[in-house]
Amino acid sequence: MTAATSRWFRANLWLHRWASLIATIPFLILCLTGTVLIFHEEIDHALGVVPTTTQVTDQPHRPLAEAVARVQAAYPDERIMSIGVDPVEHPGVQLIVTAPKGATGFDDAHLRFADLATGELIGATNPAKTLTGFLLELHAQWFLGPVGELIGALIALLVLISLLSGVVVYAPYVRRIAFGVLRRGRGRGARLLQLDLHNFIGAIVLGWALVVTATGFLLGFSTVAIGIWQMTELGELRAYAARMAPVDADNPPANADRAFAAATSTAPPGWRVGSLLYPGTDFSTPRHYTALLSGSSGVDARMVRVAIIDAATGEVALTPEMPAYLKAIFLSQPLHFGDYGGLLLKLLWTLCTWLTLFITANGAWLWWSRRHRRTLRADGISPEGTT
Repeated sequence: MTAATSRWFRANLWLHRWASLIATIPFLILCLTGTVLIFHEEIDHALGVVPTTTQVTDQPHRPLAEAVARVQAAYPDERIMSIGVDPVEHPGVQLIVTAPKGATGFDDAHLRFADLATGELIGATNPAKTLTGFLLELHAQWFLGPVGELIGALIALLVLISLLSGVVVYAPYVRRIAFGVLRRGRGRGARLLQLDLHNFIGAIVLGWALVVTATGFLLGFSTVAIGIWQMTELGELRAYAARMAPVDADNPPANADRAFAAATSTAPPGWRVGSLLYPGTDFSTPRHYTALLSGSSGVDARMVRVAIIDAATGEVALTPEMPAYLKAIFLSQPLHFGDYGGLLLKLLWTLCTWLTLFITANGAWLWWSRRHRRTLRADGISPEGTT
């Protein structure tokens, strides 16, 4: 090994140990909460977070505006922020998001549900008060809002550094020891076995861990990316809308059904309107609805198109192209949580998460064991036979 190669190896060994050590506890928390969030849909369904309907889902539904009117009558101190329809995850149910009067953001939002077939209200919940909502806030934001997302991105970066430097550190061992061999040498016993397990399992889950960590890094900038979009593309539209007469955000002249129909008319085949944001929110203008559309299968099911609807006329005002950085974040979410391939993929994601959890804890033990052996040697005590 040349001097330059030796320095490169030692630098990567130092990076691997310290990046892993710093990220160990936060990463353990992310693994534990992430395991639960992989099954967030099943958990929410079991806990009744999203009510279901027994109505036949393919029959014509009542006008969306009927359920909106019922929510406004039942909760006069709140305003409608958005409505949504998801025939795949929540068939037969209309989702209505409300917030206190005068609110523009979704921090204090509540979910109201209506039966699409009858327009009757069938339940309500606060997303932040559910089990998965609590865990998602911990996993994604560490209860610190957008700052917590950036902290999460930093943790993901440390894990990425640990993974990549670990490949460099492990490479020399591959040439000397057959892949998958688990040794148990005299005197070093458990530590040698744990080291081989660490390297072996790490090699197995490396590809998965790189994907999940890289997507977690991108998701840490989701609020920043949306803020940039709000200041640029949406900001230009707001400046244009400021020169137009505003509408009553609670009861726009063009109701939700007209806005849904207008947005649907702009959609390519297979795309549908998933959410409609009312005028006067952080994601719309005082004059316009913002419709979010998604595809029905494949990559399209994870992407988002935007249609801006004039709430006074019900006509499509603009269909802006989503910037590449937001598309990257949209694609990162299903890869991060493994929720795009059914139950088998979720089980695979869970297995990989727990294997990664093991090598994280195992790596911390190896670090402690190494320092403990050094301390014993410094005190003149032979570490032979210790772990």
